[in-house]
Amino acid sequence: MENVSINDDVVRCVETVYGHALSTVVKQMLSFSKESVFFDDEFRTLSLAEVLDAQADLHVDFKALGLVPVVDCGENDFIVYHAGDGSWSKYNIVDETIFKKKPQLKDLF
Repeated sequence: MENVSINDDVVRCVETVYGHALSTVVKQMLSFSKESVFFDDEFRTLSLAEVLDAQADLHVDFKALGLVPVVDCGENDFIVYHAGDGSWSKYNIVDETIFKKKPQLKDLF
């Protein structure tokens, strides 16, 4: 994803919905594909529509929490970007818990 050109229109939409500036990594993830991308470990990136509609679909006020969900890990766990400090973590939408908070996305895989 390091070589992905950033789609400014997509990024602007997401930043407007979440009210936060996004890191380059998040911008590249959102610009890579508007559809979900599945990984070998059964994780998948959220589609652009899922990112934009996450608050309504998952019943979590991500904007108020300063979180942007980007990867579905299964079992109600999502990898989220913490817009306030630029860190990453997993977030369980049922328990409403943040866990495995790390400074880099790669540390969560």
